[in-house]
Amino acid sequence: MRCMDRTRAQRRLRELREEIAGHDHRYYVLTKPAISDAAYDRLYDELLRLEADFPDLVTPDSPSQRVGGAPIAGFGHVRHTLPMLSLEKARTDREFELFDARVRKALDGEPFEYHIEPKVDGVSLCLHYRDGELVLAATRGDGEVGDDITANVRTIRSVPLRLRMAKPPAFLEVRGEAYMDHAGFARANERLVAAGEEPFPNPRNATAGSLKQLDPRVVATRPLSAVFYAAGRTEGIRFATHAEALACFREAGLPTPSLTFVCGAFREALERCHEMKAREGELPYPIDGAVVKVNRLDQWERLGLKSKHPAYAIAYKPKEWLEQAETRIRDITVQVGRGGTLTPVAELEPVFLDGSTVSRATLHNADEIRRKDIRIGDAVVVEKAGMVIPAVVRPIPEKRSGAEKTFGMPDRCPACGGPVSRGQLASGAGEEVAVRCENLQCPAQKARRLEYFCQRAALDIEGVGGIVADKLTESGLVDDPFDLYRLKPVQLATLNLGTAEEPRVFGEKNAAKVVAALERSRTAPLSRWLFALGIPDIGEITAFELARLHDSVEAVAASAALRGIVRLYALRDEREQVNPRSRLRKPKDEAEKAAREARVTEIDAELSNLESALKAVRVVEIGPVGAAAVVSFFESSRGRAVVKTMKARGIRPSSETADGGLAAGPFAAKTFVLTGTLESMGRDEAKAEIRRRGGDVAGSVSRQTAGLIVGGDAGGTKSRAAEAMGVRVIPEAEFLAMLGRKPTPVTGPKQTELL
Repeated sequence: MRCMDRTRAQRRLRELREEIAGHDHRYYVLTKPAISDAAYDRLYDELLRLEADFPDLVTPDSPSQRVGGAPIAGFGHVRHTLPMLSLEKARTDREFELFDARVRKALDGEPFEYHIEPKVDGVSLCLHYRDGELVLAATRGDGEVGDDITANVRTIRSVPLRLRMAKPPAFLEVRGEAYMDHAGFARANERLVAAGEEPFPNPRNATAGSLKQLDPRVVATRPLSAVFYAAGRTEGIRFATHAEALACFREAGLPTPSLTFVCGAFREALERCHEMKAREGELPYPIDGAVVKVNRLDQWERLGLKSKHPAYAIAYKPKEWLEQAETRIRDITVQVGRGGTLTPVAELEPVFLDGSTVSRATLHNADEIRRKDIRIGDAVVVEKAGMVIPAVVRPIPEKRSGAEKTFGMPDRCPACGGPVSRGQLASGAGEEVAVRCENLQCPAQKARRLEYFCQRAALDIEGVGGIVADKLTESGLVDDPFDLYRLKPVQLATLNLGTAEEPRVFGEKNAAKVVAALERSRTAPLSRWLFALGIPDIGEITAFELARLHDSVEAVAASAALRGIVRLYALRDEREQVNPRSRLRKPKDEAEKAAREARVTEIDAELSNLESALKAVRVVEIGPVGAAAVVSFFESSRGRAVVKTMKARGIRPSSETADGGLAAGPFAAKTFVLTGTLESMGRDEAKAEIRRRGGDVAGSVSRQTAGLIVGGDAGGTKSRAAEAMGVRVIPEAEFLAMLGRKPTPVTGPKQTELL
């Protein structure tokens, strides 16, 4: 029977929710509880009773909704409105100093300060608050697309379901890390062991595994916490500095880093980073470095991005901070790469290291093993080189028992049994370090080439990697990556990923995804195709530069510009050799001197013509090694076959330029700068459209800038710089007209550049 009327119940529920949320904040964020557990339980029980009496008054931000709803079928995907970028790393004080020098140069003497905070070793996530209410939580994923984990994050009690603000902004995205502290990790494992389940190997794994649970009720039992350190997209709120953003987060009830510094000079920043490491024990979460950010957000705009990293921030993670662990080498196995290179790998007794369990580590090559005197059975010290790739630092000879065995590289390929060899160095000064399988039909090489072809940075054929690539080649279904385009869905669906005794088929749904991805890839951008082909010395950047100069694979194969680059550097080398004034190779007599002078004159004339021709097509990032690799590839039987096969399979990569060279349009050979938020497209898409038409994009305005493209919520810094330098300001509508596109505004909140 109800004990009060609806109006009083509504008022009391509002009071209870505010009071309980306040106690949650004091307990989970401030770690300063104001009431006893029994008093808290009485408030919570009263809330549950009233909500049971008035179920229509239950709200999404009620503390009762943290217990988790029914299990979900699977996670949906969320495309981040602003990419969740990774940070460039400084491994030494010198690298940190170079970062500082780049910032000073870019800001041209303007005063600035650094904000320093811990680099939390957790699981990245972002939250969306609309009018103060939590409406979405997502993982980082690949930086562009993540998983929707809203139901799971709602169970984390340190995350406010409603911001503690009288007038919350229309939209606020915050970014941070979920984590499990060491005490909570120990409690979670105790419960798992008591239930007869396998314990988690480490806190990061426990956090990631918890957030991937499809049942939020399970997540609610895990002692997860979160800390937030960056703003993403915003509407209705702006910050002048990064420190101001964090202060706003704290006032709104969001947990933020408890140990931060604002300082000016490089030396002081370096000292503060080391102080943070020394005070690591004060923090409730594990850290793996310090994050140094320029504090003023208007200066972020001018500093922009450097490749795929923000130029206004860096992660200071010196080598001496690398965590090391001791373990033992059980065995040394050999992997075969896509180019046939044999790489020895240490199979280790599993050891917890820097947030994860390590069981394998690269040994690079046989020469490295001999140099370090590493043996099978050795006790060894391992570390994560680059904080990612496990590496064996050294053996521990004093712990040898005498049963250890020396390792020798096999004289036959472990995958196909074919012969192996070392190639000769180009200098002629001996053999290469790498040992390679000579059999181009080696199944291991085929599988790795297929995996490379399908990776996200190449053609993004999701689902074809690892075991799937191995089974496709082992079964004979795929001999060459292009064979994928001949496969029928039933062949993929029935592919056995298990064994004959315990079969496990790929399945119809997975097969359908692969077929759809293959169809999309037929018209994927040319740069992705050039990268996917696995041409030696051609990475993503060079592939993009090649695609800017050529509109098809056929054009790349027949490129006069690439042959011109090869010829240019060959002539420069020859000129150095025949120069009669060379101190190393002086002419024997006057006749040789005259002949060499004549040849230098001929070379100079040809060089002048080549340099003029290459300048006209703006060859920027393509050097002699890359150009020679591309020319050699397409002149080989393999390269010629690729061109024919792509045509036969109906593969027509989309052009990223026009007329095989510079676009004859408003962007041709010009540099533009973007600021603010474009309603019709993301910033990456806008950059691609400009580059596709022969233009370039810079991060800051200069006198060489052809135009400043201005979207919504743009800061005034770049606009003022453009006005002072007489640079043309281009509104979004005009930019779309230059592209030949009609405005197609996107509904929803606008975004500001606060990464």
